[in-house]
Amino acid sequence: MRESYSIIVEMENAKSIDWHEIGVGLMALAREIKAATDLGYAAKPQVVFVHSGAPGDTALLQDEVAARVPELGTAAALTFAALPGGRYYELKNLGIAEATGEIVIFCDSDTVVEPGWLPALLTPFENARTVVVNGYTYLGHDDFASRTFALLWFFPLRDHDQRFAAKRALNANNSALRRSWLAGHPFPQSNGFKVSCTLLNHQLRVEGHDMVRVEALANHYPPRGLGFFLWRALVTGRDADRKYSILTTVSRPRRVLKALRRWVSASWRVSLRIATHARSTGMPVWQVPFAVAAGLVFNSLVLVGQFGMATGLMKDQVERVPAYVGHS
Repeated sequence: MRESYSIIVEMENAKSIDWHEIGVGLMALAREIKAATDLGYAAKPQVVFVHSGAPGDTALLQDEVAARVPELGTAAALTFAALPGGRYYELKNLGIAEATGEIVIFCDSDTVVEPGWLPALLTPFENARTVVVNGYTYLGHDDFASRTFALLWFFPLRDHDQRFAAKRALNANNSALRRSWLAGHPFPQSNGFKVSCTLLNHQLRVEGHDMVRVEALANHYPPRGLGFFLWRALVTGRDADRKYSILTTVSRPRRVLKALRRWVSASWRVSLRIATHARSTGMPVWQVPFAVAAGLVFNSLVLVGQFGMATGLMKDQVERVPAYVGHS
């Protein structure tokens, strides 16, 4: 008999997108669960919704899900849990604690999974030695700004980007792990915004667990707005320094040198990537120079954040998504 599984749906990002978009993602999730059940995987798997609101908000969330996506309640056993003020990875750890399935799958409220996503994540676990399976998340795009984000982002593009995808580390919004391992290795605590998945990825490598990469495709809603662009660049730099200081050295001179080297390599890499892949996003040729310029600005702001942390000019404070940020 195939192993049971739980899907953890993190709802922190749901605060910044509308319920129409969330509903699209949950409808896709219901479709995938039904497809997996038809293939012989466990019927009525557990889906755990974790949110950062007050406990009293749980009933509102339950009602919203039941009204908008009744198919999900039919296909799965729904569980809801609250962690008031909880941050991204704290919510995921709450979901891990609530999970009962032998395989734990991570999915976020601002992603829409494609057909075949769930079977692709589950199939490798038929090998008892498999501990971690990583899916393939890409940024959606429909205008100049979102195409530029997709080209300079750390997610690979939807198509023609296999080489970049092969280097992608653990996707906290599109991956599956054995609960027997994950229960003893929750996402590590960090003040950073997106640092904990890197640290968990490091733990997997240290323990010799090879990541199985599969084409379990998920579309992440595109970021929007200048505010997000500026904030995300700075926090990316601060997170880069946090990762380097934890995994390599706390030496400030070496961290400063790392920041400068990263700025040079990332600026060149992003410029080349935009020039090479812009056409595949539908970006007109005349917009490419502007996208390259935006990429250089983004990486210069990353340098500001990383240099500030490396020199001690910026304090290592807890990162939270500012109210002015839209999609994240």
